[in-house]
Amino acid sequence: MSSSAPRARGHWGSRLGFILAASGSAVGLGNIWKFPYITGEYGGGAFVLVYLGCVLLVGLPLMYAELIIGRRGGKDVLGAIRSVVARDEGFGGDLAALTGALAVASGFLILSFYSVVAGWAIHFLWVSLDLIPLSTDGAGATFAALAGDARLSALWHTVFMFLTMAVVVRGVHEGIERVCSRLMPALIGILILLLVYVAFSGGLAQSVSFLFRPDFSKLSGEAVLEALGHAFFTLSLGMGAMITYGSYLREDSFVLRDGVAVAILDTVIALLAGLVIFAVVFDRGAEPAAGPGLVFVTLPDLFATMPGGQLFGVAFFFLLIFAAWTSAISLLEVVVAYFIDEHGLSRTRATWLFGGAIWLLGLASAIWGPVLDFLDNLTTRFMLPIGGILIAIAAGYFMKRGDREAGFAGRPVLAMIWTVLIRFVSPVLVFAVILSKMGILRIA
Repeated sequence: MSSSAPRARGHWGSRLGFILAASGSAVGLGNIWKFPYITGEYGGGAFVLVYLGCVLLVGLPLMYAELIIGRRGGKDVLGAIRSVVARDEGFGGDLAALTGALAVASGFLILSFYSVVAGWAIHFLWVSLDLIPLSTDGAGATFAALAGDARLSALWHTVFMFLTMAVVVRGVHEGIERVCSRLMPALIGILILLLVYVAFSGGLAQSVSFLFRPDFSKLSGEAVLEALGHAFFTLSLGMGAMITYGSYLREDSFVLRDGVAVAILDTVIALLAGLVIFAVVFDRGAEPAAGPGLVFVTLPDLFATMPGGQLFGVAFFFLLIFAAWTSAISLLEVVVAYFIDEHGLSRTRATWLFGGAIWLLGLASAIWGPVLDFLDNLTTRFMLPIGGILIAIAAGYFMKRGDREAGFAGRPVLAMIWTVLIRFVSPVLVFAVILSKMGILRIA
């Protein structure tokens, strides 16, 4: 199948619309929730510096690979990879089938538990609005009660999944692009307002020092591997989201420039979120290494004791919900696009049918916490890294040179650097993440 075959499908209405939608896919709970707490656990500035280096070595090469496969293939994740690598019925076809199936399965499984966590953010928004009371024993008790209440978790999971399906069913331009073009500026605006607030309320100077003054004595091998893994996951790679979004790009799109813009916006938002969160933490004398409970336990308790804390909490949880929503939209679109392109379903039927199936599976995570933990470990430790390696192999070794370099707009030196990274550097580093998550590779 030729990669230049005509495409009868939707396109992004504008370059800005694509950048905001793709950034929305990348910006999620990983930026607002995970990045701050792992930065706190691994000592701040040195970890941030290593993380930025990993974005350059792993994140950007894989982002370009996904976007160019999508744009040249012009179909869902399976169809796009098959279009650009399956020049025969041998290994190229098998690679396309495995990569596509893994990406669709990853999007399906991740969204099923991701929406449960996003639902918890909706609950805490209501707590911040005083519509649901905070436990007299603090946010820790409130969160424990929420996570242990199957019906309440299922309710918020249902609300979040409905919001996600309601966007995807409207299509690429009228649904995804239109909503992300509003949510992303709102998200950035909330972050800036929160940053202005902490600049006047205190803690910002300590936060800046913590995030941007490296202390390499606190940097361990484990921290390096964690930075490498997060650089990969934070850009929404390995699950076919960028391939799917790339398939809606027009033929004259400058893929390299747009991919860099998405990576920069994603990284800036993560750093801004870290600045805001650690300013609150330091101002109230709390511990930055609070771990995964930072957002749902530590911060709500701090909001309750700070001047203007209720307003701050409302804005913060709106921020968290917006970030989760834009990511969830892209996860569902991976699944929906597959069933539209490969099985001929209408967008309406594919969205409600498979969005409903994801919702049904998500009920298991809402009811039984071990299911959520299992799916989280399965997808983030194994499925996404393996998907990333397969995409790197497909782009680096099986795409025709003309397809590989089409997004560099006549910049052969950059194309050569990318080829070296995607063939030899990125796969090795992502494989190191897999070995680390399995406990096989440990660096002191």
